[in-house]
Amino acid sequence: MTALDEKDRWTAAEAGIAVFADRLILEARPPADDAALDAVAARCSGPLPEALVALWRVSFGGRIDYQLDGQISFTQLFHPGADGYHDLWGWIDHEAPGAVVRFLPFGGFEYLDRLYVDTVGDGRVRYWQQGLPPGWELTEGDRADDLAVDVRALFGQLALEDDPWETDDADAGGDLRDAVDELAGEEPGVAAKLRDLVRSAVLDWRAALAAGTIGAEPRLRRLALDRAASAGDTDLLERLAAAGCDLAEPVRGGLTAIDIALVNRRLDTAAHLLECRVPVTNTLRTGAHAVTASLTRTLLDRGAAVTAHAVGGAIDNDDPEVLRMVAARLPASEDARAYVPRLRMLAAQAAHAADRSGDERMRDRATVLRELAAMITAGAGS
Repeated sequence: MTALDEKDRWTAAEAGIAVFADRLILEARPPADDAALDAVAARCSGPLPEALVALWRVSFGGRIDYQLDGQISFTQLFHPGADGYHDLWGWIDHEAPGAVVRFLPFGGFEYLDRLYVDTVGDGRVRYWQQGLPPGWELTEGDRADDLAVDVRALFGQLALEDDPWETDDADAGGDLRDAVDELAGEEPGVAAKLRDLVRSAVLDWRAALAAGTIGAEPRLRRLALDRAASAGDTDLLERLAAAGCDLAEPVRGGLTAIDIALVNRRLDTAAHLLECRVPVTNTLRTGAHAVTASLTRTLLDRGAAVTAHAVGGAIDNDDPEVLRMVAARLPASEDARAYVPRLRMLAAQAAHAADRSGDERMRDRATVLRELAAMITAGAGS
């Protein structure tokens, strides 16, 4: 891969593309000058970390079209004077109105995910993520943790799960491809170098599997397990297990391979994973819409958790026996009262949909949900 020289970087910058730590920044803004850096530093408890300054000397704001490991979204670099969620001063004031901050927010995704640098310590990057409502994810509530030793290392973690020139269905990278291809019309040489940079960030789990190293590379093995389970590729799962991958490892948002297989209605693959004795805790929370009555019985016997969300999924199952079995295991206790508002909300949504469409199945759904809410309320109060 041929390195970019200064002329190449200027050419890319004229097209709105900046490069930092071998990753492209789209809609790149002009670099920060000394006055801007001093103004931000004046709002911080300590000096601006070197790696953050290096980033801002390349681009003081812009858009990111890569993926981080896990569920953290990083799509925007904040900058002064931006609108809404991208405004650097706005986020600083949000953190400490009229005061200084130790952890300086510099990027994130809307209001849900934010990235910070520690201006007192060693410049490490931390994240904060807002929890989603019950039923949207397995782990509820806000969360925060360290993410990288510094901003430069953070950019090194940015990757692509698919080559955007080989697929149109990738979750990220499409805008990178389009920006590079647009530049190729006038500057094919620079575009070729940028294309190589983008492709160098693609996670090649297939090569790692072929080389026998995938078991020691967490991000690659999680991606491979995800892809195998989503596709229902039992043979690939067996190869991954033989290469040292743990079939019970959480691979995406707390989901394991069997959870992902059920989400995608890959029942044969789920049955194979059951033979491998993988944990089944979350299977009904994620897959009650897809399981058969026989599989439901097996999962319940092995300890699959039953929640209101699992019951809601079971209502979408074509087999009423699945709903009956799942609902019968919904705990009737004081703790179960927490499920009642969601059940009532789902019942109201189903009733509204039935009124609008005349769909009797939705009306039955509303009736069952209301009965479940009443059952839990009565059981918890007894």
